[in-house]
Amino acid sequence: MGWFWGDNKDDPVKKLDPNLRDYLEHQGPSKYVPTTPIEPSKPGEPTRLPNKPIAASSGEGEEADTPQVPSASLFPDGRYAHLWKTYKPPREEEQTGMNGASRVVEKYKEHKDSVQRAAMENCALEQEALTFCFQTGNWQQRLKARATMCSEENGKFSRCFTTQAKFLQALGYAASFDYDPEREERIQMHADKLYHEMLDYEKQVKDAQAAGMEPPPLTSLFNPGNTAPQEVQAPKAEKLPAGFKPSKPWEQLSPHERELELRAHNAQLAQQQLYVQEASPFMKSQEDQRAKRQQRATSWFGETIGRWVS
Repeated sequence: MGWFWGDNKDDPVKKLDPNLRDYLEHQGPSKYVPTTPIEPSKPGEPTRLPNKPIAASSGEGEEADTPQVPSASLFPDGRYAHLWKTYKPPREEEQTGMNGASRVVEKYKEHKDSVQRAAMENCALEQEALTFCFQTGNWQQRLKARATMCSEENGKFSRCFTTQAKFLQALGYAASFDYDPEREERIQMHADKLYHEMLDYEKQVKDAQAAGMEPPPLTSLFNPGNTAPQEVQAPKAEKLPAGFKPSKPWEQLSPHERELELRAHNAQLAQQQLYVQEASPFMKSQEDQRAKRQQRATSWFGETIGRWVS
């Protein structure tokens, strides 16, 4: 150790008591001795770490150290395996997490929205004409459009939307629980075709009446090839099915509109029956659980209070 007044080469530890010196050597920190030296790497190469020794272990230890990779995992090396264990595909999650009643409710809302959206798509030309009625023309035409609210274009669009929706309903558009885009597109195109066939027939009848001629023969829109003209005539108002409410008075509807109203009504009843079949297992389980609760409450509080509590 160097000092300002010279070098002192005597070791001060030698002057300590031997027992104290041994105690200090044992209490001091031990020197670090690496078990496996790290190989020096060349410039541009990553440093190589020593390999981890693999200890012989039983099969249980190996399974515990190496996590099993789920089939749905995106990481084959086992990363995030604990998170992928609880993963369920969307289809499986929908089937297991959604019961029959909630699925029916969601399907009913989806069906209504799908029918309205398809009807709007089929009536795109009528909607465009209504929009242009308010936005185009000179100031006199625009003033007339605002005064009459474009009654002619508005009437065409309103009838197109309501009638197209009934055609879609009658043909079973978006009624099935299994969605098929190609099938739904065919139904949408067929509904638009039937609507314009109905308009063409009405125009032919008006032209024939104006010319004093016989109207063209009446045929069914849904079964034009194998339906006789007399079968197209829908029953009278007193013979309508129970619960049927037409959109307009029955006498004011044309034969094709009457056929469409009945078809749409029957399709709606069939769809409701399908919904009931889908939700019946859930409803039965709810009734069974309610009966069990009522039975327990009746045994505890009596029949009157038990029924009211449950």
